[in-house]
Amino acid sequence: MTLTIMKSKTPQTTILIPSYNCGNYLLECLGSILRQNYDDYEILLIDDGSTDQTEKVIRSLGIANLRYYQNKRNSGIVPTLNRGLKLAKGKYIARMDADDVMLGNRLTEQIEFLEDNPDFGMIGGSYQIMDGSGIYRDTVYTRNDPDFLKLSLMFRNQFHHSAITMRTDIATKLKYSTKFPYCEDHELWTRFSEVSKVTNLKGIYLSYRWHVNNSCSKNQAMLKTSVLSLMSRELDKIAVEHNAKELMLHGSVCFGMGNFKFRDTVSVAELKKWYDKIFASKSLKQQYSSEWLENFRKEILKSYCGIDE
Repeated sequence: MTLTIMKSKTPQTTILIPSYNCGNYLLECLGSILRQNYDDYEILLIDDGSTDQTEKVIRSLGIANLRYYQNKRNSGIVPTLNRGLKLAKGKYIARMDADDVMLGNRLTEQIEFLEDNPDFGMIGGSYQIMDGSGIYRDTVYTRNDPDFLKLSLMFRNQFHHSAITMRTDIATKLKYSTKFPYCEDHELWTRFSEVSKVTNLKGIYLSYRWHVNNSCSKNQAMLKTSVLSLMSRELDKIAVEHNAKELMLHGSVCFGMGNFKFRDTVSVAELKKWYDKIFASKSLKQQYSSEWLENFRKEILKSYCGIDE
């Protein structure tokens, strides 16, 4: 079933929103988009088989430039996103989740950056975290150096999915992979960084809702398995052999456990030894200078593991 309320003009940007049983949050999400100081967009909302009041909410709003599609059954986030990539009309795709809130002048600032910097394929930003009731909990400030971001995707996701805007032509060629459930965004960013520059702007562009029904919250075990698979693939790309123990050590840093796990002397020594192995990679030495790699290594150890060298 499809509901379309559209102006005739082709939009510059498609705001892609997959939704599953998020009817309680849709008004807040859509309202935050309508308050943006940028209006050259369409909202493409794909309902992934919701059983709540999502359809009723959408049909009651009458929002201009809204296209609403319903999957016949619950298909999952990756097929839903890939359907959205095919349906998007905009030159750019701005991602949002139906339970999140857009902040600042995100669309104007991100689109202007991409228009002015054709060598960048994707742009993100910093974000806030709120709980299920919408109460502010924290702010995450993201890095913006393209070289740092590209390499550090091998250590941790550097972008929030609902805060990024990407070029549609690149996204439709790459697509989201079904092989990496619940870290499909992280995996896509690694491939984006191989074909274009990626970065974050300094603005705070999103309020991310973390609650018990959040898909990542509900599927932590599968997410961690997928991330380890992704980390292993990325290590293979730079020809760093690794056993199960080394991969788990590498993954624990990605999962944000570094600052309280690596405190005893043996663990710190093991981690440093593992990092020595990574940064001995001939592939990395061909891509980056020795000085840059050493500074990057120190920054990763300090920022993610709480270790000063």
